[in-house]
Amino acid sequence: MKIRVLLPSIIFLLFSLSDSVAANDIYVKDGVLDLNYVEIDKLKSIKLEGNWEFYWNQLLEPKDFQNNNLQPRFEKVPKSWSAYLDNTEKLPSKGYATYRLVINKKPDSTQTIYGLKISSVFSNYKLWVNGNLITEVGTVGITDAFSKAKFKYQDIPFVLDPNKTNTENIEVIIQVSNFSHRRAGLQKPIFFSTFNNLRAETRWMDILNLIIIGIILVIGINHLNMYVFRKKDVSNLYFSIVCLVMILRNISTGDRILTYVFPSINWELLVKLDNFSGFGTIPLFALFIYSLYKSDFPKLVRNLILIIGAVITLLVFTTPAYFYGKFRMFYELYILIFGLYLTFGVLLRATIRRRETAFFTFLGMFILYSTAINDVLSSMGVVQSAYVAPYGLVTFMLIQSITITIKSARAINENEDLSEELTLEKENLEKRILERTQELQQQHDELIVLQEKEKEQSWINNGMATINDILADNKNDFKQLSTKVLSELVKYVNATFGVLYMLSNESNADEKYLELIADYGCSNNIRKDKSQIHVTTGMLGVAFTENRLMVINDVPENYIKIESGLGKARPEALLVVPLSIDEKVFGIIEIAGFHKFKKLEIDFIKRIAFNVANNLNTVRMNENNAELITKFREQAQEMKEKEEEMRQNMEEMETIREQYEELLKKNDQNK
Repeated sequence: MKIRVLLPSIIFLLFSLSDSVAANDIYVKDGVLDLNYVEIDKLKSIKLEGNWEFYWNQLLEPKDFQNNNLQPRFEKVPKSWSAYLDNTEKLPSKGYATYRLVINKKPDSTQTIYGLKISSVFSNYKLWVNGNLITEVGTVGITDAFSKAKFKYQDIPFVLDPNKTNTENIEVIIQVSNFSHRRAGLQKPIFFSTFNNLRAETRWMDILNLIIIGIILVIGINHLNMYVFRKKDVSNLYFSIVCLVMILRNISTGDRILTYVFPSINWELLVKLDNFSGFGTIPLFALFIYSLYKSDFPKLVRNLILIIGAVITLLVFTTPAYFYGKFRMFYELYILIFGLYLTFGVLLRATIRRRETAFFTFLGMFILYSTAINDVLSSMGVVQSAYVAPYGLVTFMLIQSITITIKSARAINENEDLSEELTLEKENLEKRILERTQELQQQHDELIVLQEKEKEQSWINNGMATINDILADNKNDFKQLSTKVLSELVKYVNATFGVLYMLSNESNADEKYLELIADYGCSNNIRKDKSQIHVTTGMLGVAFTENRLMVINDVPENYIKIESGLGKARPEALLVVPLSIDEKVFGIIEIAGFHKFKKLEIDFIKRIAFNVANNLNTVRMNENNAELITKFREQAQEMKEKEEEMRQNMEEMETIREQYEELLKKNDQNK
């Protein structure tokens, strides 16, 4: 009976604490908010709602408003611009616009710091106050390519000094672009007050949110521990998962606490977490309630809820926000219909049938679902109210935690009775268990050694199979084969740098040199300086001459530097691998990394080196042969063309000779 009286009091307290707006009777009219009769510093934050100036498909700056030729239209804020009408059609969600508001107030006698509280703007914005650019969240652009979406909940201060400027008017200009979300523009309310008032309200709400998160986290961990120690009662597991998802809901919506912890979090990911934590709760509640009241919850309906929930979750995480946002109405109907079913179709039925703790579960679910409906309507823009589902959730969690704890306590009492009966048997078993444990431990140690060997062999086999696949798939392109083999070798042994040299085709007996064929993680300077290396130079020359794999764990300071965006660093170890066939070396692979190479990695390199050498040599020979064949064909064609030319010359000479003889005959006849 006491809990029935206490719960409404808790709910009333939470809802009263969540109210942060005092001046709800102050509205913006035709782009102007008149605060001349208001003591701003004595009020809580003022919601800047009403008809703002709105300029569609225009990104205007303060200097643009000096031109009186601008023709504004006035639209309601907060509200998505996709709900605004352009003639008879609604504006598209994709686009850009400028909002403008002028606040008239009493002049300040001293320097005063004011502020604006801005939550989620879909999907980025730039803010000017009195001609000064105050902040930019994301990147505002006129196309998708130039627009970058971002969420940032912030209290933005600005200073009005009567000694420097007029303090009777505050001009607020906000540029917004959206190409990422179905909702667009200033859909969430913006609040104005002195900066101290805003910060005080924000701090109080942060404290309240942290208290809520702490309560839910403690309850969730407690029931997860209960499940760990008593896996038979799976309701504890489902309840702890619900707690974690509800924490995710709290930190990814509203003031988006998650963005304070991860300032660079991807906008798409944040929106996905927001939507998942809202739409993905129904399947979790279904599993939880089904585990408590199986006889009152048809399995077919449970499976239907889970399947639809899985489809929605998959759609949310695999498609962009703008795409899955098209089906938002379907998601909300899903929450509405099945939320009502869980509350009244299952829990109310279980309460009527007098199931154990069913009444308290129904009461908590009813409170939670009522606050969730408020949040959905607020998200849709139907109502303008604060998110209160976390407070309903705390109430639900407290009620459910008490009921589950009571059930668990009863089970524990029963287990204690059984434990006393088993104590004697346990003492008799301990000796046998110890002996068996020692035997199993010995077998376990032997098994670990065997598994480690198998793991190492499997690692080598997998690496060889990967390299062999590359060798098999790139037999017709020496350059591509060299690059892919080197890249895979470097990555497989967790190195960061690698080069592959081949003996130059143009090398003669006196001047042999290695030519850089492929590289991995190599800077332009190194690639240029080491494009050719004489076969007698340095460690590469030693490895080439002696056909010896070399492992250097103390790399000279000036030998090589591995470069990255953060600077240069000397590698910890170096591996020089000759590529040889029948003791004849024709190439070198050099690999460097920031860790010393393990014996397993070195053995792998030794075993794969012959296959790499053989295939690289074969492919290179094939390419050389192909070049020779091509040259031979070109020469044959050239010879054929010359023979044809000579034949034509001979025919011409024969014709000339015949003409000459005929001319001689005619001369003889004339004589």
